[in-house]
Amino acid sequence: MTIAASATELRDQLKLERTGKPPTSKVFVDFHIHTRFSRDSILTEERFIETAIERGLTHVCVTNHNNIEGAIAVRDKVAGLGLEDKLTVILGEEVSTADGEVVGIFLTRTIPRGLSANETADEIHRQGGLVSIPHPFDPFRGSHIREGPLRNLAETGKIDMIEVFNCRVSLQRHNVEAAEFAHRYGIPGIAASDSHASFEVAMAFNALPAFETAYELKALLPHNEWHASRSSVFIHATTRWAVWKNAFDGWRGKNTATGPILGPEKPEQVRREPVQRPTAAELPAKEKDQE
Repeated sequence: MTIAASATELRDQLKLERTGKPPTSKVFVDFHIHTRFSRDSILTEERFIETAIERGLTHVCVTNHNNIEGAIAVRDKVAGLGLEDKLTVILGEEVSTADGEVVGIFLTRTIPRGLSANETADEIHRQGGLVSIPHPFDPFRGSHIREGPLRNLAETGKIDMIEVFNCRVSLQRHNVEAAEFAHRYGIPGIAASDSHASFEVAMAFNALPAFETAYELKALLPHNEWHASRSSVFIHATTRWAVWKNAFDGWRGKNTATGPILGPEKPEQVRREPVQRPTAAELPAKEKDQE
């Protein structure tokens, strides 16, 4: 699907659903976004917010590498611009676990890198968040989660959603493999732009009934209708350039957002002060039972 140039055009496209009815109560969400708080992105808060609203997104989950500070910066900028009625910002993080990357959605604080995937999923749930698995079968990204830990998370019911379409996955068959895995384990699938630059914003979106909390989103995910198109294979050159630019700017003494917050915790510190596991009652799946 091509990128809509405006919010109006995006909504007009969505009116062509099989029902033929306009989605009056739907929101349009991207669950995987990087800004300048990731070392491989130079996307500023202002540019991201402007582009997201222009292209019709109503909700975004900002998921910078190993920090939620970047998501907080976007949320605060939206509030400062008085645009909270146009764009809802969900705090997220793409965590570098010992087993590969895991995304947390609806977080309240940064999760340290270096924990196992299992421990990371537990900490996400302990915060009341949802576990998302990014680009699980992309062999060209060494950061993707390993198959053994991925199966373990699926078999223990700790995955809330899987990216069955990531725009940056170079070969479509690896997205298909993710979709097959999600279907095998009955896990809802989502699409994600994995944006690192403004021109990628809204290349993927998920059309869902309106939600406010992690619990509501989890209940609505089976009704998700995602739309996306793949990026060029050359898109990864932009992230390599961003890494070198951020490093060069730091060497020049220029203040960059990525400098002081990359890797908020070292693996050895995590081992000394591990995050405690949540109790069963703290997990989102138990929320309804506690009411």
